[in-house]
Amino acid sequence: MTDRPLYRLTLDGWRPFSDDAQAFTSRCKLGDVAELKATKVRNGKFHSLFFVMLKLISDNSQPHINEKAALYFAKLATGTGQAVKDSRGETHFIPGSISFAKMDQAAFDEFVKVAIPALVGRFMAGTAPQDLIDEAMSLAGERP
Repeated sequence: MTDRPLYRLTLDGWRPFSDDAQAFTSRCKLGDVAELKATKVRNGKFHSLFFVMLKLISDNSQPHINEKAALYFAKLATGTGQAVKDSRGETHFIPGSISFAKMDQAAFDEFVKVAIPALVGRFMAGTAPQDLIDEAMSLAGERP
């Protein structure tokens, strides 16, 4: 499932959801105080939908870019990464991670809200970002 301790909120409170969470909970005694990181786990369907959108951008881009380049430009547009100078003083963008472990759902939502309009505006001139989103949703079997 995952290599992180995940918990699910139930009517009885937080309950272990992953094997790691169950193992952690079994080591605790009644009355122990534990710190849990408050992060809402990313929606896998939304993550997949983003990559469908990158494929659509790649397939319809002018000038043509592949999906890997589209992801790079998405990270560049959102500042997901860092600018570093090399030994000659030239600045290069080193992309950061958008993995489930690095971004919670709120951060990923914001990333997509900035990235998609920037990519569509640059590589699909004349297309509305919402049209791309609707097309991706129809391809992914979701309703717009």
